[in-house]
Amino acid sequence: MKTKVQTFLICILTYLLFGDLVANPSLPTRFQWKWTNNQVLELNEYHDVLFRVGTKTVEREDKNRVVMKTKQCSQDSCLVNAWFDTYLRYGKTTGPFWKDKEFISDFTLYRNGRYEVPNEFIMPNLRSFPSFPDTPISVGDLWKLPAEESFDFTSERIRVKVTPEYTFQGIFPWKEGNYSGNCEKITYTYPIFYTKSESDKMAPNVPYKIFGFATGTVFFNAERGVPEFKEVKLSYTFIYPNGTVQEANFHIKGVYFLRNQVNAKDKESIREDVLNDLIVGYTGNREDIGDRKEGLPNQVAESLPVKVRTSEDGIVFSLDSILFDFNESKLKADAENAVSKIAEILKKYPDREIRVSGHTDNVGKKEYNQKLSEERAKSVLHSLVDNHKLDEKHISFRGYADDLPVAPNDTEENRQKNRRVEITLVLD
Repeated sequence: MKTKVQTFLICILTYLLFGDLVANPSLPTRFQWKWTNNQVLELNEYHDVLFRVGTKTVEREDKNRVVMKTKQCSQDSCLVNAWFDTYLRYGKTTGPFWKDKEFISDFTLYRNGRYEVPNEFIMPNLRSFPSFPDTPISVGDLWKLPAEESFDFTSERIRVKVTPEYTFQGIFPWKEGNYSGNCEKITYTYPIFYTKSESDKMAPNVPYKIFGFATGTVFFNAERGVPEFKEVKLSYTFIYPNGTVQEANFHIKGVYFLRNQVNAKDKESIREDVLNDLIVGYTGNREDIGDRKEGLPNQVAESLPVKVRTSEDGIVFSLDSILFDFNESKLKADAENAVSKIAEILKKYPDREIRVSGHTDNVGKKEYNQKLSEERAKSVLHSLVDNHKLDEKHISFRGYADDLPVAPNDTEENRQKNRRVEITLVLD
């Protein structure tokens, strides 16, 4: 009996001493973007997409890579230069993503999360998500601020004003694949309604009515002043003048990475390190590369079946056309060996985007060269994924036929230079 009484008294004392600390909510949090000059925020999004028209459905997986660089920051905002790369693959399946489109954009991002996007840019199409009040927020607080969705159709852009309702949930862990974090969690919901005015001209391929609903979660690190992870579900219904009704559903997950900008000098330094590793991979002896202070010996680098250079995007490995038989897309033994050496280098950059592109000379029909360039790119990609276990979510392919020559197609020697597969380690 004495033990029970002692336990009860201890519980009462604990409550009196610490009860208020447990019951009271945490101190209010001030949310704002804390970007500074020369910083990069990269967003990698993955979308499960379902389209439905009548009884016909199409499933698709999209990947968006968004790179946002601060050009100039003030106390109130940052001017941002951004690149948007889109990739896709059809069906609920594994396999490579096909690189689809590229967009560029300049916009202003205010510290409270509000966007200002000039009319000439279509990206980003979700704007001012999330936006924050100017005053600190406590756990459980709700707020509403205006935002916008921009839809681009063949002949018209429709911009829909929405008003999300946000709730600060507190600090929670998040995890997506190999990435995880623990920071402030914000949820939001909003309906979507749009009806074209009867006085506006109707276009057959542009909906006159859009309605739907969105729910989203953003993990925003208040201390660092940037988002870490987001998950969004969007559901749209589009009604066209001819009576066609199209449904579109998106389940989006995105992971953010904050880093400093990579300048030309940084890229050249990385290129030298990469080339050093590549030469060692072939020679097996670091003495063969000579004194680094004197530079890498040209005769060693030139003898490799792989050339390495910097580009606007990053570091490019260019595989000679001799790695494929004439008019064939299957990798030869020497090609497999080269890809193996490159794969070991790429594994040192697990969070970076990798693009595989196929190229041909201008001999032959365009349609044939396009298919051949795609098949060769896919052969290299499959080797990286299947044989060397690189994460296929970070790799995409595209065939360019003869659209991007590195030399004039005026001699056999130059045409051979154009028949190549390139692997780009994206740094920007």
